[in-house]
Amino acid sequence: MKVKARIAPMACPQKYWDKTTEVETPDTLPQEIVDEILDMWKDLKTGRAKDQAAKKRMIETYNTIFNTSYNVRTNCGSCISTCFDGIKKLYNEYAKG
Repeated sequence: MKVKARIAPMACPQKYWDKTTEVETPDTLPQEIVDEILDMWKDLKTGRAKDQAAKKRMIETYNTIFNTSYNVRTNCGSCISTCFDGIKKLYNEYAKG
């Protein structure tokens, strides 16, 4: 994980890969994923997952939406923060709509 975290903000000098600092959000999400985000938020709203199951559910949902591959058992603060921020952004978008 340390290697991935170190090379993620860098681009390959031979142009094999680009920086991975931005993740694209899909324009529309299926209703079942929106419902899952709205339901999951009660376990995440304090900024900390209520338990391991809530953390796992958050990471799995984030991986599904953004097509990433974060490990559900990660304790990396940066990885968990990225997942939380992505779910929070989607919650704020769909809760008001």
